[in-house]
Amino acid sequence: MNNRRPIIIANWKLNGGIDLLCSSVVSFIRKHYEAEIVVCPPYIYIRDMLNFLQHSEIRIGSQNVSKFESGAFTGETSAQMLKEAGCKYCLIGHSERRSMFRENNASCQIKVQRALDTCLTPVLCIGENNEERENQITRDVLTRQLTEGLEGLDLKDKEICIAYEPIWAIGTGKAASPEIAQEVHHFIRHELVALYGEDTANKIRLLYGGSVNKTNAADLLVQPDIDGLLVGGASLDPEHFEAICQQATIQAALQEKSNL
Repeated sequence: MNNRRPIIIANWKLNGGIDLLCSSVVSFIRKHYEAEIVVCPPYIYIRDMLNFLQHSEIRIGSQNVSKFESGAFTGETSAQMLKEAGCKYCLIGHSERRSMFRENNASCQIKVQRALDTCLTPVLCIGENNEERENQITRDVLTRQLTEGLEGLDLKDKEICIAYEPIWAIGTGKAASPEIAQEVHHFIRHELVALYGEDTANKIRLLYGGSVNKTNAADLLVQPDIDGLLVGGASLDPEHFEAICQQATIQAALQEKSNL
């Protein structure tokens, strides 16, 4: 039995301004979705989006969080600040931050801890690049990212998501097939069982990210170990993103029916 509620997270990255972002979600206001819907706007628009979506079920997340709690760290935003601003989720270790800003597993571990301590839900992003894929070391890479990114953390009764985003698929249009994505997600679940036991591992939602669109969303969401999607560019197109969310809510309804 799977009681994990499907979740769709929109990562808007460095896109705006506010008119574009509001138009991307205006159709969601006062609509009900069985799936959980989250949008992650640029920092400067978090408060604006909270006000705009106050009559909707959409949750707000951040695209990053500082590993520092406070101090002389110009440009940083702490987990406590994000919580006070109204965020529920925060992305950690997205591949773009790993490659462009030298994010590593050790810094991700600190950030996950900061988020958990503040009752933010961390979404830890992991994934292999094309060279690692061709060298057939995907599992080794993911195991290292999980063990080092979660080292020493107590996840019992904690809410956390893991997002598998193969770097070779992000923004390329080359999404992993549903079968390949499920195989990797099943492996991730197995690794989490080894780290935390079956009860905890089976409560952790696993998301797929990488060229997700309305065409492949349904086939990905029906896979037993894929509990949601991390959506990039497609989330800025309101009709496209709503189609993805509708597919997720259909899957959530089917899942609830099967659990009866």
